[in-house]
Amino acid sequence: MANIPGLMVVEPSPEQSKHRAAGIFVRKEKRVEGESVKEHLRKIREDARNNNASLIEQLQTVLGKYDGVKIASARDAKEAVSYIKQIADSTTLASINKSNIVVNELRPGLQAAGFNTYLRYYGEFNNFEEGKFQKKVEDYWSLPGMHGRNLVESFDKRHSITRLSSSGIKDYVAIMGVNAISADDGTVYFLQHMSNITKDLQQAKKIILVVGIEKILKNKEDALFHTKSMGIFGLESILLDLIPHDIEKYDFESLPELSGENGQELHVIIYDNGRSELLKNGYSDLFLCIDCRACARQCPVGQHIFLDKGMVYSPKNYLLGSLQGWLPPVEVCLHCGRCQVECPVDIDIPTLIWKAQFEHYAEDGRSLKKKMLDDPELLAKLGGLAAPLSNWMVKLWIVKMMTQLFTDVHKDSNLPEFHRQTFSDWFKGGSHE
Repeated sequence: MANIPGLMVVEPSPEQSKHRAAGIFVRKEKRVEGESVKEHLRKIREDARNNNASLIEQLQTVLGKYDGVKIASARDAKEAVSYIKQIADSTTLASINKSNIVVNELRPGLQAAGFNTYLRYYGEFNNFEEGKFQKKVEDYWSLPGMHGRNLVESFDKRHSITRLSSSGIKDYVAIMGVNAISADDGTVYFLQHMSNITKDLQQAKKIILVVGIEKILKNKEDALFHTKSMGIFGLESILLDLIPHDIEKYDFESLPELSGENGQELHVIIYDNGRSELLKNGYSDLFLCIDCRACARQCPVGQHIFLDKGMVYSPKNYLLGSLQGWLPPVEVCLHCGRCQVECPVDIDIPTLIWKAQFEHYAEDGRSLKKKMLDDPELLAKLGGLAAPLSNWMVKLWIVKMMTQLFTDVHKDSNLPEFHRQTFSDWFKGGSHE
């Protein structure tokens, strides 16, 4: 039997959390404070960032000792998709997990290469009865008062896979971004919301694990803490996505079991796609991110602008996608700062977005739309000089359509009224008395 590194699936443990919360209240037990969790999390993330090159090398050496694993490296998404296509052979059906690497960076290329990709995660919602969905989610995640309890112990390793299956295998590939991996022994960690990851690890003919280089941590303890922290701080953000998507539904359970096969295959792709450049060009703090998506929780634009793109959205993913080139330059951010407030490792995303914007404008200049919107005082002066004619014109349908076309200001928006007299002139004239 070929040996493989441990594949560990972490799930919420509401019963344990409730028991511990009661113990804290009744027996005055000491609980772990949120700030101490954040401090330790930032420490292990800084260690992973500062030692990334050596950790990659160590992981490659360790994985090479497992005869049940095939290892590859991919510099970018194109290389990764090409390797996956080679692995899959004639199989085009793929189950993917809700990883930003797989959904945002690989999925478009996978679909272009002929794969039919489904987020099996959403298919799990078929088991929820209409009208009872919210209650079941609350019970499962133990949502009420979560941040006032012992957060770390509300998540636990629930499934451990240490060998590949030789029966019950179905003809599809599972392509999964890992949440963390230990460099010292290759143990892989996933945070599971439903049961999709466990099922894929047990059923897929070929399992392809995509390891973003920032997901490599020093040891099992750090990797497990990282994974638990994703659940702790990303809990509320998960609710942003708890909407069943019919387009993602595929009945993997109905696939027939294969017979006469040699068993499952396990592949690991160590994946860069511009991440190593972040360490050199002033964006190294993005390496601290654990992808909990806490920053998405109160972002005022993400769910409105990127929801229809099918991406796993967060302000950090928005910035990373722009730096990688698969999203346009970052111009929709309102710089409200909520993402930094929510971030458990205190990444200053607003400043990094400003940096990316300035670099883009320095290299490519500002568009006409950007120039117009960046100088509202000039627009106000021009409108004031033409008042009241300008007030009549902005209500015309053709002007509204042109305004939307050239500035992205919606045609149904009510623009402010222009006046010939400025506020300064009005104030100096004394008419306010």
